[in-house]
Amino acid sequence: MQAGSERIQAGTLINCAGLYADRIAHDFGFGQRYTLLPFKGLYRYADAGTKAPRLHLYPVPDLRQPFLGVHVTRTVDGHTKIGPTALPAWWREHYGGWSGLRANELLEVAGRELAMLISNRNDFRTLALQELRKQRRSYLVAEAATLLEGAETMGFHRHGRPGIRAQLVERASNQLVMDFVIEGDAKSLHVLNAVSPALTCALPFAQFVVSRLLDNPKH
Repeated sequence: MQAGSERIQAGTLINCAGLYADRIAHDFGFGQRYTLLPFKGLYRYADAGTKAPRLHLYPVPDLRQPFLGVHVTRTVDGHTKIGPTALPAWWREHYGGWSGLRANELLEVAGRELAMLISNRNDFRTLALQELRKQRRSYLVAEAATLLEGAETMGFHRHGRPGIRAQLVERASNQLVMDFVIEGDAKSLHVLNAVSPALTCALPFAQFVVSRLLDNPKH
């Protein structure tokens, strides 16, 4: 395969390219039914001097949507954050502001999300309303308080760095894909959708991908 001006050879390619996994898969002839829709996740951090919980705290998931909802995370450096949001990212690397705008991606994202609002796939209108409410600090803190006693006293006045979630969408139906999607053959394997909580299951999922290659190389 070609990577910029450099040519790379591999016995088997495992594609875990996140926001660009679909495009790489398409180059290999896989994942043609799908495209990726980016959502921006923002967290709020507890004020200095507050005590972090010992564990991560998650709500019961809403099975109509592939998002976890507001949860409480203890960071590696001992702080507390709550969130995330699932705002539209208007292009794949829309981390902040309008610099680097990609007009073709903006048109695709806006068109698909408008179609989802009209068809209400995955109860998308409810999701959109919830995301508007999450822009208010008071709402986000109130949601976290259902999981963590004393959350109201922790402030959460500061936003952290945003992340972009690579959410897989079925092209024909504009349906948000709810589960892991892997396609490939003996030469390449493509992780098209790694759903939340992907980090929590990263090690067993990696074992699954490798075992799939070893046990059934023809897929």
